Order: sequence, then C-alpha cells, then structure tokens
Amino acid sequence: MRLGLLAGEKVLSFSPWYFRRMYGLVYEKLTPSSPESLKEEVTRRGWIGFNVTTPYKEWIYPLLAQKAPEVEAIQAANTVCVFPGGIWRGHNTDYLTARYLLGEFMQVYAPWEAVYILGTGGAARAVAWAHAELLPDIPITFFSRTPTKQLPFPRPHTVLGYEEASHASFPKGALLVQATPIGMFPEMQAMPPFPLSAIQPGWVVWELIYHPNPTLFAQRAQERGASIETGYLFLRKQAEYSRAVWDEVWLQHYKKRRTS
Repeated sequence: MRLGLLAGEKVLSFSPWYFRRMYGLVYEKLTPSSPESLKEEVTRRGWIGFNVTTPYKEWIYPLLAQKAPEVEAIQAANTVCVFPGGIWRGHNTDYLTARYLLGEFMQVYAPWEAVYILGTGGAARAVAWAHAELLPDIPITFFSRTPTKQLPFPRPHTVLGYEEASHASFPKGALLVQATPIGMFPEMQAMPPFPLSAIQPGWVVWELIYHPNPTLFAQRAQERGASIETGYLFLRKQAEYSRAVWDEVWLQHYKKRRTS
C-alpha cells in the first residue's frame, strides 16, 4: 500500500516517519506545484491515499469528486482516498480526532464557558466543527490576522482580529485552541499574537502543534496557571483514523485485484 503527504516545502512533518515506523508503509512527501501536476504525480507514484497538511487543506477541496460530510461543511480535507479510475474522496480526520479528544477533555475539564480558536484554517475549522456538534450552546470565537475574510463555517461564530483580544472581556473558564503553525519547528521561539495576560488559571489551552512538545506558547500558558494539552496525541489519533480509511479502500478496491 503506497501512501503520501502533501505539505509545503518548508513544513516539517512527522507523518512520513510515523507511518513508516509504526506501520511499515511506503509514505512519501510531495510539494505540488499545481492541481494539474498533482493528479499526474499521484497516479505515477501509485498512491491509494494521502494526507494533506499546510498549506493544502483548502487548496485540495476543488479536486475532490466525493466528500465526507465534515469536508462539505468546512471545505477542507486532510485525508484523501484514491479509488481505481482516479476518483478522489476527501475526509477530515482532524475533525474525527477533535471529536474524540474533546469528549476526553470534557470528562476532565468541563464545563467551559466559551471556546477561542487561534487561526481560521482547515485544522481550526475542523476543531470548531467538532465542538459545535458536541457543545452547540457554547459560543465559538476565532481570532485571525484577516478577520474580515469570509469564513466557510456554517455554524454561529464570531471572528475577531488579534488586536481586539487585548481589550476583550474573557470568562474565568474557557477552552483556547492554538490551531496556527506559529511556534512550530524550526521557529520555536515564535508565539501567536494572542495576549498571555488574557489566559487564566481556569482555562484549558490546547496546542495542536506536536513539535516542539510543548510549544513555548503552551509553556507560557501553563506558567499562568492554565491546564495544557499538546498536539502529539492529536497527531497519533488522526493518523490512526487515516489508516482506517485507507485500509477500507485497500481491502474493498485494491487487494482483490492484486491477488486475483
């Protein structure tokens, strides 16, 4: 079973190492130059599926002939299945992982009064969508560098600029999700422009970055008394969900062909 990863040229991902080490699979990284070349390259390499990370989670959306419901909702995918004949189906295992982990966090930390999400990209919307399904009455606020940009997220929400956080009023209990790549290796001293002074001891700060583990932002949040969750479990769980999706495609559409 040959698999791959779409990632920006400067993006360091542990996924190739993880899939090779944990599952013994062929798993290659690719930085596509255009949608047209991507189709040809995936066919040439014989991939039956691939993951998608920064900056391609939204870029891939128009190339998908079939889409799982969560992909339709947030217009972003991080896992793609390649069927015989060249049909691509998009899934979002970030969303599946977020649903699972939020369920775990709810047992430990809930209730929180609000959820704040740093970033508006595919991972940010995947977490927000899972949260909206599990806890529909809790308000969702995104913080963005471009707050006026229309956000494909079909649930009630607010989008604010980071500069508005410095004079906003925050509750004592909140979930803060750091869903941007800021602070990821090799730029480990960088932090998102959210004021640390807003973070309180009753908050839970969930960092989706897994390298470094924890990030500087998570460390600073912990110093202010917040509980922190890091991104390593998120990485592992979404990889497991991706593997399950690809295994089903392999068994139903490829294995019988190759053994007959």
